Amino acid sequence: MKSAKHLLLTTLVLAAMAAGACAQTESSQPLSDETPIPMAQAALSVDSSSSAVESASTHPKSSPPVSFRRDGLWFSTHDGATQLHVHGYAQLDDRMFSANTQGKELDTFLFRRIRPLFEGTLFNTVDFRFMPDFGQNNPQIQEAFLELKTFKFAKLRAGKFKEPIGLEVLRSDRDLTFAERSLASDLIPLRYIGAQLSGSVLSDSIALAAGYFDGSSDGSNGVFTQWAHSNEAAARVFFRPFATTDVSAIRQFGIGVGGSAGDQHGAIAGLKTVGQTTFFKYSSTALANGQHNRLSPQAYYYAGPFGLMGEYVISSQQVLNKSVTGRVKNEAWQIAGSVLLTGEKNSYSGVRPRNATERAAGFRRLGAVELAVRYSQLRVDGDAFPLFANPKTAAQSAKEQGIGLNWYLNRYIKLETDYEHTGFRMASSTVIPLHSENVLMNRIQLAF
Repeated sequence: MKSAKHLLLTTLVLAAMAAGACAQTESSQPLSDETPIPMAQAALSVDSSSSAVESASTHPKSSPPVSFRRDGLWFSTHDGATQLHVHGYAQLDDRMFSANTQGKELDTFLFRRIRPLFEGTLFNTVDFRFMPDFGQNNPQIQEAFLELKTFKFAKLRAGKFKEPIGLEVLRSDRDLTFAERSLASDLIPLRYIGAQLSGSVLSDSIALAAGYFDGSSDGSNGVFTQWAHSNEAAARVFFRPFATTDVSAIRQFGIGVGGSAGDQHGAIAGLKTVGQTTFFKYSSTALANGQHNRLSPQAYYYAGPFGLMGEYVISSQQVLNKSVTGRVKNEAWQIAGSVLLTGEKNSYSGVRPRNATERAAGFRRLGAVELAVRYSQLRVDGDAFPLFANPKTAAQSAKEQGIGLNWYLNRYIKLETDYEHTGFRMASSTVIPLHSENVLMNRIQLAF
């Protein structure tokens, strides 16, 4: 059975290579005509790889009613004031665990994400996005929102989207350097229903966002069809002090901070490894019961083919277990770096290869090849044990080291291979720790 899976993966990789070769006719030229996403928007964006605001504004006012472009299918009025952009992406993963947290071998295929995107502009005034997800056999609405873009410095958005807190979480899922986010993102909420004001000032040197959301659980998505028994305010400010300088070596330096303050009640989500295995969960009788605050200082730096990003997260939650109440403060951090071996420009908003892959043309037509490394760590408050969590089954800390190799065959196809090692420490030295998790993750991504 395992060999059949490997044969299927090999077949898919060969198919992807063939598609890359076929696509080279239209994409083997340098993509100098592609308008990059402004970094201030990338720092704020819910999904920086595909913003309705930018998509609508980067095309001429006079547009054909229907057109198929390099970035997807477009429907438009003649003056371009109302547009619909249809595109999306799919990610097929093979995850081979030489050992999971129980020390067992595991090999599995899954569609991690299948996300068609419908976004655009109405009457040159309101942007919109609708993004369902059919991955992991769990259909759901990931994003659905409207955004009033009357003022660049204060755009009002309402619906379901990412809260403006974490640097890594706000990066588009299709532009991630690794297949999965780091342990630091376990303490950041994902998409919840709410409203926010966001914008940029001083030639995009300062990006701001603040909103109020119906949710507060770490590392989790809100359910679109159900109101949560929680609420919180979230805000983020991100500075690019050298955005307008002529010195390219420091232009893509950014530093900022995000945070939230709210009130959470009910069940508390567990914490997962990069391989998506739960290594910490609260006792079944433990519930969130009050104030939940977060703070996340963060920074990135990109220069030519090199990129570096890091962040630190504190999540403090009031917890109730029967008649006992206490505050649990968890901490995590991560640092990740990458270099494009083929010389393309690295950036927070993703990698675009200069040339599509042509096997017969050698290194110059290899597409883009990226080498990446990452380290992340998460520590659960020692006060969580044994009042709110079982010290025999829940780890107190996890440390992850990862190395990855990404191959961008062309602007549509990305092949990704990551090796991740995660080790654990228990609250008591007398308890046998969870087995270290070792996983090789392979991904084929098709995005258009």
